[in-house]
Amino acid sequence: MTEGLPYQEEFLADFPTVSDFIVTLEVIAVFQNGREVGLTARIGRAQPEAQGVWVCPVELSPAYREPMSVKGVDSFHATWLACSLVLTLLGHLKGEGVALKAADGSAFPLEAYLAGLGAGARDAEGG
Repeated sequence: MTEGLPYQEEFLADFPTVSDFIVTLEVIAVFQNGREVGLTARIGRAQPEAQGVWVCPVELSPAYREPMSVKGVDSFHATWLACSLVLTLLGHLKGEGVALKAADGSAFPLEAYLAGLGAGARDAEGG
């Protein structure tokens, strides 16, 4: 059974979320003690910040308290970097011994996602 963190309901009530998200990814983190926690990654629509600078909001809840932002040279680049950030964070979890599962209970194919970004198997292991 997947459960949130003990403080999740209270915490998420005040959690600032990305309001105009264009990408959502649901992953279940399975810790070495068997505890399962549902993670939700959301990537918002990239917005221009200045000439040649676009900002893309990213959240990975409940793992991070605040949304993050990634900057790129255009909207595509900012969104690409936001996707890369989410996969890097998931790779770090996996590298620390956390198993990742898809919503259907199968193994989350992190390596396949990373291959799409031109990364290798080493990146999937959090390296």
